[in-house]
Amino acid sequence: MRGFPVEVSPEAAAAHEAALVLDLHNDVLTKLTHMPGYDFSREHAPATFYNPLRLDLDLPRIRRGGIDALGCLMFAGFKFDRSRRRFWRQLDCARALAQRHPDAIALARTADDIRAARASGRLALFLGVEGSYAIDDDVAGGVARLAEAGVRFLGPLWERDSRSGTSCRTAADRDRGLTDHGRGLVRACNEAGLLLDVSHASKKTFWDMMEVSTTPPFSSHSGAEGVHRHPRNLDDDQIRALAERGGIVGVIFVAAYLGGTFCSLERVADHIEHVARVGGDDCVALGSDFDGFLPLPRGLRDAADLPRLTELLWRRGWREPRLSKVLGGNALRYLSQS
Repeated sequence: MRGFPVEVSPEAAAAHEAALVLDLHNDVLTKLTHMPGYDFSREHAPATFYNPLRLDLDLPRIRRGGIDALGCLMFAGFKFDRSRRRFWRQLDCARALAQRHPDAIALARTADDIRAARASGRLALFLGVEGSYAIDDDVAGGVARLAEAGVRFLGPLWERDSRSGTSCRTAADRDRGLTDHGRGLVRACNEAGLLLDVSHASKKTFWDMMEVSTTPPFSSHSGAEGVHRHPRNLDDDQIRALAERGGIVGVIFVAAYLGGTFCSLERVADHIEHVARVGGDDCVALGSDFDGFLPLPRGLRDAADLPRLTELLWRRGWREPRLSKVLGGNALRYLSQS
């Protein structure tokens, strides 16, 4: 075993190690661009509050957490020129990580790339973009450049409205949904083979994306509104719609979305079980949002503690094949799309 926490039973530890563990969403690249010289290969102490100069992720803690693949998001802000510069800095950061640690890290785009990285003992990093602000001047050309750069998926929005549509923070009476610009963005992503992330979308924008997209969208990091009401969480109709199309829901680890600032790891399991109950076992995945927000729930300090979630699910009766599906199998299946 990889030095899992002592309270993880041998049975749960074995199941965790056997699974391909894939986390759909983290913001480590956004942080690393502000931290020149940060040694990603050395273990650092977990942060106790949000700090742009402290990480939830580094190679030793990722290994101890048994994680095989990470979806690394590039968020570059809201102003076009600045967003474009920040995006390319974050992309350069991802490439530099792989070049600096060739025996430990591989950039991946496809499910086969992820499997090959795991077989070689390397961590797979696959790339997404949070917000279309950096390409809003030229949607078709911008999406083509993202695909050429190896980006796997794009979420048109973050925490505020954009040219693409309205965000989950918009009041219901002002929710205009996906704009014509946003519809063009969705079509361009479909044509270029970029998957679409509905995280941060308003209700109407969500349903418009579901209507316009010819490939199934997904949520990289959301909770279940049926467990805890929050603007960032999906209601049961949304979960069912994603599942029926073959999409997935990456359950977020941010305490505020799960049940409140002081909730425990039990709440992550509650959201996982709710998504599985509503959308089926093939719909649920992990979408931590490591390095994007704090606090994390009690019992989950950072990536090294992820086996504790497997232990909790094991104690709740999760066995194969359900356990390996939520840990990474469903996400890998979803990423197998062209």
